[in-house]
Amino acid sequence: MISVNSISVVRGANPVIRDFNGEFKAGTITAIIGPNGCGKSTLLAAIAGDLPLASGVISLSEKDLASYQIAELAKLRSVVLQQPAFNLAFTVQEVLAMARSAGSTLSSESAAIAKLAINDLVDRKVTQLSVGERQRVAIAVAIAVDAPVLLLDEPLAAQDVESTDRIIELLKLEAKAGKTIVLVAHVPESELSWCDQIIKDF
Repeated sequence: MISVNSISVVRGANPVIRDFNGEFKAGTITAIIGPNGCGKSTLLAAIAGDLPLASGVISLSEKDLASYQIAELAKLRSVVLQQPAFNLAFTVQEVLAMARSAGSTLSSESAAIAKLAINDLVDRKVTQLSVGERQRVAIAVAIAVDAPVLLLDEPLAAQDVESTDRIIELLKLEAKAGKTIVLVAHVPESELSWCDQIIKDF
């Protein structure tokens, strides 16, 4: 479980998140929504421990997020960025294998490939993939690590209907297995009935 207690985040001289409180329970999916520039990705990055807080505390498993070492965090939470930065010409299979230091295995990698239906991509260079394909590869890496917390920035962006449905079903299964899932979404609230909690005021 993740507890967020009165956090504020400042970028440059601009306050982006002000005195936000929230709770993200194991086995649930939370969507963060709102207009462009409202701080959705900033809030997700703070929950991931990737941004310093101006004030407040975020706790993961009842321990201050700031007290974790980077190697510890890598095994506790997986982060999928909106536009994964794959700048080197590794194959998809090689990218998946790079996550083994965070806890993935050959078996979990194969399972993630099947779950995301990216079998036809494994031998391709990630630099040659479309935006949607890169996003699915990044999700596969996160699933393969099998961390208890999964944080995703607009995982449904650039996906066709079939891939969108597959990702939603996969996230629901991951939550059912006990994971804490938090995602940023840029869709109307009415399209997020599959989520357990929606945050739009922060």
